[in-house]
Amino acid sequence: MKTAQILEKLVKFNTVDDKDNSGITKFLSTFLTPLGFKIQMVKNKTNNKINLLAKYNKKKPVLTFSGHTDTVPETTQWTQDPFNLTSKGDKLYGLGTSDMKGGIASILATIQNTNLNKLNKGLNLVFTYGEEVDLSGVQDFLKKVKLKTKYVILAEDTGLKPRTGSKGAYAIKIEFQGKAAHGSEVNKGVNAILIAQEFIEKVKKLFVKVQQQKNSLFAIPFSTLNIAKIAGGDLINRVPAYCCLDLEYRTVTQIQGIRIYQEILKILQAMNCKFKISLDLQIRPMITKNKDFISVLEKITKAKVYGGNGTTEGSFYSKYGYDCIILGPGSGMAHEPNEFITKNQLIEAEQVYKKVITTICK
Repeated sequence: MKTAQILEKLVKFNTVDDKDNSGITKFLSTFLTPLGFKIQMVKNKTNNKINLLAKYNKKKPVLTFSGHTDTVPETTQWTQDPFNLTSKGDKLYGLGTSDMKGGIASILATIQNTNLNKLNKGLNLVFTYGEEVDLSGVQDFLKKVKLKTKYVILAEDTGLKPRTGSKGAYAIKIEFQGKAAHGSEVNKGVNAILIAQEFIEKVKKLFVKVQQQKNSLFAIPFSTLNIAKIAGGDLINRVPAYCCLDLEYRTVTQIQGIRIYQEILKILQAMNCKFKISLDLQIRPMITKNKDFISVLEKITKAKVYGGNGTTEGSFYSKYGYDCIILGPGSGMAHEPNEFITKNQLIEAEQVYKKVITTICK
């Protein structure tokens, strides 16, 4: 099958949030088994979702390609059928074409068209669930499986430019407790929304200082703050006794995340207010510094490495000691209505991946 034909089959699987990924993992297994891969289905018994590991039985598997099978939901703005690949000129439309079924299709096509018997070193393929939801699939997989590999290529959409960095992500929920009172006697109450407002102003000032620390690897070279959600109050004539605030921040160094959290705690304690805080997400950034790996990828792609502003599964590969570089085809249309990938990107991806395999696994 050509790359576009493989992509067509992948797009037909509705893997929105990977509510059920058994169909697509069965297809991947059926595709890879005749090519000499040994398949291991790594199932999560709690949610019945599957991570798939495919191993080509050579010597030590020095290289692993990885991709996630899930997509975000389609929106009402779609004018193309999200689950049928539609070809218009050089563009192939479909949900997940850019993020990241196009990358998976390119991996499969490359494997199919490469004489793996000539390789002296082994090769792994990993396909995970739940990346778009909570990154739980890759975490579950890496807790259970030791890849025994040196290098990981994560086939996210990078326009085939090697990315050696992805930012850390931390999410915090803060519940402020005030005191209810009648709206006509605000002096008798403590307004939880105003406490949250005061905190927001203080944390914004904190990030003015935080952003003085920069990492030139990333396009946005400093940590960013997003005040994401706020909810509080009930009646127009009652002082709100409760306000809940959700925020997230993206980090550019390994130790920044917990230090920022500690500074936020200091702010809250100095405000002398009643609060509950929970750190709901803590993902350290992926920053790959393996010079040999970087040199190979830069030479093959003819592009300099860079860092992306998002957070990826690469953070977890990095956590477990694997050198990871993010490299995949795409159009930069991830999560957008009428998502597409170009035919040319698929062709180029297969060429690049083949060079990566034959160079590293020779």
